[in-house]
Formats: sequence, structure tokens, C-alpha cells
Amino acid sequence: MKMLVFSITTGSILLYFLNIAILKTPILDLDWSIHAGLRFFTGFFILGVICFYAKAISFKKAIYITAAVVLTDYLYDHYAQSHRLQLEIILHGMYMILWGSILGYLTAKYIKERTKQL
Repeated sequence: MKMLVFSITTGSILLYFLNIAILKTPILDLDWSIHAGLRFFTGFFILGVICFYAKAISFKKAIYITAAVVLTDYLYDHYAQSHRLQLEIILHGMYMILWGSILGYLTAKYIKERTKQL
């Protein structure tokens, strides 16, 4: 539980500073939040829960699936011309995937521990 709360708190603080300092966008910008949320939940479910915790698929397959989802989103951005492909955006996306995978693993672990106690 402590690691989960620590990861949420630390990740939220880092996300705030990444958005303000690097991207110069507010966290609650709807368009940007959709893209960041897609990357976060891709990391959360595919990498964190399915790959790292449940070991239902291999790491290599999880990376391919994650890359396909993120690449599709980048292509959508390119054709919609909403964001240019810049290093800052790529680093932000990698951060969201990494943070999502850590929280996905810790959340699945916490849920399993809580269900054992009941």
C-alpha cells in the first residue's frame, strides 16, 4: 500500500512539472489529457497488469502491442495536425507509459493482497 501511494504521489508531482516545465501545457487540457491518458492506461493494463503481474504475455509482445497503440495515436496526431512530433512529446509519452506500468503492477499486487485478507 505504501509503495502504491508513494508511486501515485511522486508520479503526479513529476507529471505536473513535466507538463508545466517541458510542455508548457496545463494538466487539465482536454486534448492533451486524452493522449496522455491513452499512454498511461496502455502502460497500466498491457505492461503493468497483463505482462509484469499476470505474466499472460511476454515482454516482447507487450512492447509490440504498446508500440502499436502509441504509434497509431501519433499517426492520428500527425493527420489531425494537433501536435507536432517533438522530443518533448515522445519523452512525455514514455514517462506516461512507464508510470502507468508501475502503477498497474502495484495496483494488481495490492488488489490480490486485499482479496487474500477477505
